[in-house]
Amino acid sequence: MKKTYEIAGQVMGFFDSFKGSRPAINNDKILIVRGKSRKVIPISEFDAKLSEIGEILGGTEVDATSEEISEILKSGDKHIQESEVTTGAVDNQGFMRVKEDLESMGLVVEYKVFELPSFDVVIAIWEDKNEIPPLYVEVTVSEREVE
Repeated sequence: MKKTYEIAGQVMGFFDSFKGSRPAINNDKILIVRGKSRKVIPISEFDAKLSEIGEILGGTEVDATSEEISEILKSGDKHIQESEVTTGAVDNQGFMRVKEDLESMGLVVEYKVFELPSFDVVIAIWEDKNEIPPLYVEVTVSEREVE
C-alpha cells in the first residue's frame, strides 16, 4: 500500500469518514480523498481536532498566512496537472474563496496544512453551522518536491 493511502486512511478513520470515501484525484504524486461522516464535531472543536490529527500524523503545522503555503499549493497544483483531471491553476487565495463560498451556504469550514517528512498534507473539514450532520472531510496528500 502506498504511503499516501496510509496517510489519507488515518485522516478518514480519525473523522469516522472512511466508509463511502473516494479518491477525487489519484496519481503517483498526489492523492485527494473526500468523505463524509454522520458524526458531528462541535464547531468550537474544529481547530483542536485538526491539530490532533496533525500530531497523530507526525506533521508540523504550516501557518495559513505564510509564504510557504503558496509553495505547497503550487507543488500540489503541479501534481494535479499531471493527472488526467483537467483543472485550472491553484493559488493560495483559492482556499479562502472556497471557504467563503461554503460559508455563504451556511457551512463552517476549517483547514490546516501539515508538513511530513516526504509529504504535504492539507485537511479540510466543514459542516452546517447548526452542527447538523454530515461532517465533510477532504484530505490532500502531496509528495514534497525535492529542491
